[in-house]
This record gives sequence, structure tokens and C-alpha cells, in this order.
Amino acid sequence: MPSPAETERAVELAQRGTELAKAGKLSDAARFLREATTIDPENPQVKLAWVALKEEEGKSELLGFCRDWVKSKDEADGDKALKVIRAKGLREKEAEQAVEILFEFKGEDDLLDQVTGELLQHVGAQKWLAEQMQERPTQMYYELFERGDDSIDGLLKVLLNRAMWLSDEAFTQGHRDAFMLSLAMMMEEALEHPERAMKGVAQLLAHHAEHLHGIIDSDSFDVILTSLDIRLPSSLRSQATLATIKLFELAPSTAQDLVSKFVTTRVQKSIADELVVAFSAAAAIFPITVQAASALFLTEGFITTLVPLVESKKSHKLEQSALELVSAACVDKNCREAINRHCREWLENCVGTSLDKKRSNLAALILVKLGDEQPASEGPSIVTPGKVDQEDLIASFKSMVIGSDASSKQDSIEGLAYASLQPKVREDLSKSPKFLKRLLETLHKEATSSGAAHASNILFGGLTILVNLISYLPIQSEEEKRMAQLKAYANVQKPVPEPDELLNDAHVSARCKRVLDAGIVPVLVAVAKRASASVLALTSSIFLSLSKDAKNRAPLAQQGAIKLLTQIYDTITSTTTTPSPYPPSAASQTAQALSRILISTNPAHIFNASHPSQSAIRPLLPLLSPTESSTWQLHAFEALLALTNLASLDTPTQDHIIRHAFDIVVDDLLLSQNALLRRAATELVCNLMASPHCIERFADGSPRAKHRLHILLAMTDVDDAPTRSAAGGALAMLLSIDLAVAELLKDDKGVDFLLGLCRDEEEDIRHRGVVCLREVVGEETGNGVEEVRRKGGVEVLKGVLKESRRQEVLALGVETLKVLLGQ
Repeated sequence: MPSPAETERAVELAQRGTELAKAGKLSDAARFLREATTIDPENPQVKLAWVALKEEEGKSELLGFCRDWVKSKDEADGDKALKVIRAKGLREKEAEQAVEILFEFKGEDDLLDQVTGELLQHVGAQKWLAEQMQERPTQMYYELFERGDDSIDGLLKVLLNRAMWLSDEAFTQGHRDAFMLSLAMMMEEALEHPERAMKGVAQLLAHHAEHLHGIIDSDSFDVILTSLDIRLPSSLRSQATLATIKLFELAPSTAQDLVSKFVTTRVQKSIADELVVAFSAAAAIFPITVQAASALFLTEGFITTLVPLVESKKSHKLEQSALELVSAACVDKNCREAINRHCREWLENCVGTSLDKKRSNLAALILVKLGDEQPASEGPSIVTPGKVDQEDLIASFKSMVIGSDASSKQDSIEGLAYASLQPKVREDLSKSPKFLKRLLETLHKEATSSGAAHASNILFGGLTILVNLISYLPIQSEEEKRMAQLKAYANVQKPVPEPDELLNDAHVSARCKRVLDAGIVPVLVAVAKRASASVLALTSSIFLSLSKDAKNRAPLAQQGAIKLLTQIYDTITSTTTTPSPYPPSAASQTAQALSRILISTNPAHIFNASHPSQSAIRPLLPLLSPTESSTWQLHAFEALLALTNLASLDTPTQDHIIRHAFDIVVDDLLLSQNALLRRAATELVCNLMASPHCIERFADGSPRAKHRLHILLAMTDVDDAPTRSAAGGALAMLLSIDLAVAELLKDDKGVDFLLGLCRDEEEDIRHRGVVCLREVVGEETGNGVEEVRRKGGVEVLKGVLKESRRQEVLALGVETLKVLLGQ
């Protein structure tokens, strides 16, 4: 029996529990009631309080399931909670209470990790966790770390969301606490799941490095660099690589010094395990900063002793790490020369004698990167043939791509990405339908499979092969060709040789046709759905090459290229990351490919309500503006042709073009010194004239409209017949409005230009001139008739009737002449 004092205490706790239950703080209420039950389990008020709590819990099905799960540890109860979370939106308070209840569940549990991750998508749970990270950061971090990947991801989401924190100070401190705890976790011996801790390090560095001043020291950097070890899981190494990239961005000089110290210290120890760590780190640095990594690689005495050192240790992992380092170093010309001089024989032995396929393939890849160049030597030397022939290596890689062994795909594709820089290899690969089919199948599989660690490397390498196969030589102006020759002479070089015949347009076009016929477009559509910035840039380059030949454009459009290119352009131009992850030319290349395809495609077959034509107009607009490129006028010409084709679709499309491109087309490009640009701009105006908004901009009586009308009239008197024809067509539509006729008559030379059309050598152009005259003489005031007579229109029309043979021209000419003669 409890004492009176204990009974009183139990009642107080029960009352407090009931109050908390009514306030919605169910986990706190349960804590008070458990204590009351321990003191006086048979007390009626305590029992009533439990009933009240159960009723409150009954209002939230989720909280009841969570409570049952914590007590039972039964996975069935956890599944019920997970289903409720996924099936309905949670109230903020409900999510908060649910996550708090589940923190009574300790230890690692896959289902608990999954449920925690789901709950931490909700604001209530996120705010609760932010508060807890301020009050007890170490306990919360360790519990979430133990729980699993989804829980750590949820924590990172909270840490990076400023809205969940009460102040900037708390937000910053949360980052500092989590970063230090992640580093401390990484330093623990035999840590399970180190990638969870490294993810925290990498993400906080990537997003809020400014909050971590004073924490990052040489020990921290050592922890990160040690995690680049090739023997560790790729998930850990990828996060360590991200962290290393950010550290180099923040403090390149300091990072370079720390890396140099890290590598040289371990190399000097000459212990196999330490050498693996050092070589792994050095290899990872090359893609981040070639200059720093190559300086380290070319340190006196390193490359000359590398092979003897590796061979003396008789360690497969050390040999693998050394090969990874040498492969990475091939990105630098000086490093390649040193490798060729000191490592070639070792590499050839690896290819010929290694029982490990991965090491053999990697050595072969390095030899492909080195090419056929013989090691440089001073003085006379005896040239001996290498043990491994380049053509044999390339043929081997080609066979690996065709074969079914997935383990060798990455190395073989990377090797062919280098080898396909050679014109002969490009031609050979393109002429193998089996190779193209298997390569595209591999890319499609990697694009649609759920996240293999090497998928992005295979996608990048495979697309690089395709880019190399179908790339045209860059267009050079005559001035650029002369400058290249002058530079060659200035550098005491031989004149620039003529490009290989296999790189001429005819051969490249043939390769494009083979790749297109192999079914590349559906693969690119699949790849783009989850592509990185580099992969999207390669995709645009492929479309740019494929679209050069007009014969390819219809198949490209039919298979979805237009929609995909507009999506890629939107993705590239909407990125807010600084600096942009996309190459500077990515957006313009995408737009150029789009414009080429649109030139030769019936827009009525492509666009609909779900894919409006306006989506394709935005990418074309920047191509109309001059740039420093010598080819900008070609790109502007193609964009104008594409817009002209789009303008034939409907009035909404015309109006969209008018709103966004009219000024640059009429005020700038219509006056271009380039005859083709003038022609294309005039043809676009002709198609736009079907819109009342276009007519208004020529006929509203403003000084600017008068100037535009005069420019359009002047286009009827240029040397280029297609330009005259387009100008005549535009005027024929414009002058169908009396207001426009009135504006034309205000121009002293307006009728003269129209009579010039009627005298043209081309029958079609004369026809347009007669149409214009008929509209002028048909206006109500009679001013048009008078002006045409005064300018000699009667004689001009008689001449038209003598020269023309087409019935429609003769009929309209007779009709117009009768009006002029008053008949």
C-alpha cells in the first residue's frame, strides 16, 4: 500500500498527465502517467488518466501505432505506422509527437530508420529535431547515426533548412556541432557505415562552409583524404571526393600543401598499406586540380622509383592503386611523357601477365591513353617493338563492350573514349552495327537501372565515344585559318597539316547516319531523365552533330528530339549554382541543335496543348544576338529559319515571336550587312505579317513604324531575289489594311518601290508587286489611284501585261489597270 504522500504524488502526476494529454503533448503525458502508475498502480484517478490518454491517442491513429510499436518491437506495428505516414498528410503537431515517441525506440532497425526518414519529411518532426539538436546534439546525432541512412539524410535535411531554426546563431551552431560530431565519428576505430558520417562532412562543406571556420585543420583533412582509399566502399569515397573538392575551392593553397604533406609522408614510410592510401588520394586529386596533382606526381624521384617500389611490395591492392594513379595522371601531357618513359614496360607486362582482369584492363586503358608515342630519349637508340599493340588493345576493348561481362564495361568504354579521338578508330567503331547496338543497350541499361556506383562513368564514357564518332570539324572563317598559319610560322612549326580525310563532312555525315539508325535518340531520352550536367552537355553535342544533315532532322523530331532539347535548355538556363556546372557553350549548342531540327520539321506534327510551340521559341532568341564567335551569323540565320517555320503554325505562335523577337529582327537583322541574314529576317517578317499585331507595328503612324515600313520597302530593291520576294509578300499582306496603305502613301518613295516589284525579272515577284498596287488603288479615298498614276503606274502595268504569261498575274494586272484608267 502506498503512503498518503505517495498517493497524493500519484494523483498530482495523473492530473498533470491529463492536462498534457488534452494539450496534445501525448509523449509527455505518458511519461507522467508511467511514473504515477509506478507509485500507485491501482489508483482510480491514475487509471482514468490513462483512459483519457488513450482517447487522445485514438484521435491520431499514427500515434497509437507508434506507441504500440515502441512497446512491442513488433515489425507489424511498424508497418502500420509507415503505411499511415505514407497514406495521408500529417498535422504538424502529430508529426512532432510521432517522432518524439519513436525516440524511445533505441538501436539499429531498418524499419525504424525508414519510418524516421519518412517522418523527417514533415515540418513538425523537423522543428522538433532542430530543437533537440540545440539541447542535446551529441545524443541525437549518435542515435540517428545508429538508426541508419534515412535517419542521417533526415538530419541533414533539417541542418540545411534555415526555416527550422529559431535564429541564425542556432542554425550556425547546429552546423558546427554536426560537423565536429561527423569528424569525431570518422576517427573511431572499425566504424561501421563511415559513409554516413562522411556524408555529413561533405554536405555541410558543400552548402555552409562559411559556418565551419576554425574547425577544419590538418587532422580533419587527413580524415577526408584517408577516406579516398580504393579499398573503401565507393559510397564513402564519393562523399570524401565531394568534401575534398570543396576544400580545394575554399583554400586551394592550403589544401594543396596538406595533400602534398599527406602523400609524401606516407610514401616515405614505404609501407604497402600507407602507399595504397597515398596513391588513392593522389589519384582522386587529379580531376580536382591537375596542376597541383601533376606537380606532386612529377616530384623528383617519385616516378623513377614508382615501378620498383610497387613490384617490391608484391601487393595486388598496391598495384591496383598505382595503376589508378597512373591512369589519372595521364590527363597531363608532362605526366604522360614521364609515364611513357618509366612505366611503359611495366604496363605492358600487366596487360600480358596479370591474372586479375581489372588490373589488366586498367593497364590496357593507360596504354591507350599513352598512344603509340615512343619514350623520348637522348642520342641514338634502338627502337624495339612494344609487347602490346595499340590496335590489339582497341580491338580488345571493343570486344568487351560487345561481350556480356559487365565487370569490364567501365574500363573498356573509358579506353574507347580515348581511342575514338583517332579518326581511324571512329570509322571502325561506326561501321560495326553490333558494337553500336551493344553500346546503346549498355547506356540505356545504366540510365534506367537504380543507381550503380559506376553508372555515371559509363554514361559519360559512352556518350563521349558517340560525340567523338560524329563530331564535325569546327567551322573556321578565312581569317581564323590565316591566323592559325601565322601562329604556326611564329612558333617555328610546320604549316598546319590538312585534316585527316576521315574527318571530312562526308565521312562524318555517314557516321551520323549509322549512329542514328542504331537507335540513339530513345537512348538519349532515357539518359536525360536522370543525367548529370556533363552528360546533358554531351547529349546536346550529339544532337548538334546529328542535326547538321537535313535528312536526319525529320527522324530526330519524330523520336522526341525537339521536346528533349527544350527540356535540356530549360534545365541548363534555370540552374542557380555558381559557378555553373555546365560548359559555357552548352546552352547555345542545345539551341543550335533545336533550331536546325525546327527548320525541316512541320510544326503542326510536333506541337500540341501539352507541348506548346512557345516552349521552343525561348531557346532560339539568344541566337539572334551578335557574339564574339565567328559563326554567330550562321547560328542567327538558322534560328531565323526555325522561327519562320514556327510562325507558319498559328496566330498565338506568331504573337509570341512578335512580343519577344520583333525588335531585334526588324530593327537590327533586317539591316544586316549579311545577305542571308537579311533574307531570313525578311522571310520571318513575311510570315509574321499574318498577325494583326505585326501589321500594327508597321502601320500605327508612329515615327518608329514609319521607319520600319521604309526598311521593308527598301528590301524590295536589294540584289537578292528571295529577299525581294519575301518583302513583296509581307507588303501584300500589310497593304490589305487601308490604314497601312495610308502610311505607305506618306512615304515619298513608297509607290516607287512597289512599281519596282512590278518590273522585276522574276514572275513571282512581279505578281506580288501587282497585288500590292491593286491594294493601293483600291483604298477608299482615291489618293492611291492618284499617286500610282503620278508615278507612271499605268505604263508599268502595261509592261507587266506584255511580259507575264501567268493567268493570275494577267487577270489582276488588267483589273488594276482598269481602276487606274477609271473604267
